[in-house]
Amino acid sequence: MSKKYPLRVFGLAVLSSLALLVLASPQRIQALSGHEFRAGNIISDSTFFSGSTMTIGEIQRFLDAKVPTCDTYGTKSSGRAGYPTRADWGRANGAAPPYVCLKDYRQNTPTRPAESGLCKGYTAASNQTAAEIIYYVSESCGINAKALVVLLQKEQSLITDDWPWPIQYRSATGYGCPDTAPCDAEYYGFFNQVYAAARQFKHYNQGGYNHKAYMNNYIRYNPNAACGGSTVYIQNQATAGLYNYTPYQPNQAALNNLYGTGDSCSAYGNRNFWRLFNDWFGSTDGGSYLLRTVDDSSVYLIVGNYKYPISDINIMNAISPLGPVGFVS
Repeated sequence: MSKKYPLRVFGLAVLSSLALLVLASPQRIQALSGHEFRAGNIISDSTFFSGSTMTIGEIQRFLDAKVPTCDTYGTKSSGRAGYPTRADWGRANGAAPPYVCLKDYRQNTPTRPAESGLCKGYTAASNQTAAEIIYYVSESCGINAKALVVLLQKEQSLITDDWPWPIQYRSATGYGCPDTAPCDAEYYGFFNQVYAAARQFKHYNQGGYNHKAYMNNYIRYNPNAACGGSTVYIQNQATAGLYNYTPYQPNQAALNNLYGTGDSCSAYGNRNFWRLFNDWFGSTDGGSYLLRTVDDSSVYLIVGNYKYPISDINIMNAISPLGPVGFVS
């Protein structure tokens, strides 16, 4: 967590006013612009490494809202010549209906052991929903459930796809799928993908990877080295993790057309993560959260990259509408 600053003249009245401000819905007064993208600070640590940001019910309602009706039998037009329906196109490409949308997806999940500094493990369960898997992985590994939702969309469009193919679940978060080689079958499957990705983001914090926080890093624009890149000072661990997971930054062409395509040297993974998170959940800069560590009961109000200790029960009660206390490493 960021450096602690003393809570001097920051009384109940001020905190109550702050609570009213940050409780407002994270709606933007203007459209998101590529000019706002900061290559060195894609998302704050306080936002990314935060459990307890969504309940199972909230995740489920979010998935339901994104796909009100699933095209289970592929009856909609495929938009492709010679293939009248989606089902026709799917059958021609080894993906016959029925199609299962993420809001309706279920699977049996395995047990995973606890690992110090990574995740607290996972208890096997039968017939878990995607919302339950996202929630319990978030709680186990201390990765914001909202970030996991965005990752699923960024990699395979699973959040908004109303007729997803099996391959999208097979490699749901893109884990074990390098740019230069086939995906690793060891990590196939929705649960495996979500858990492995969350665990990996914690593993990046232990060092030994190409992109490092708190220093200058040369970050390419594209897998094609001829497209070049630039030197970026990475400001936090979460941003370093995103670059280790997807090692490219958007070039100016990709930022100029934020909701479309750039040029032949554009890469979109980290741009799309930033854009989707901002559009769906508010700023990646770090809103206001109540957080504590697993080993210390002290609770802090997190505002952006600052943290304020909450030592008065009256103050705690005043800002409780911010939500439950989350846990970070």
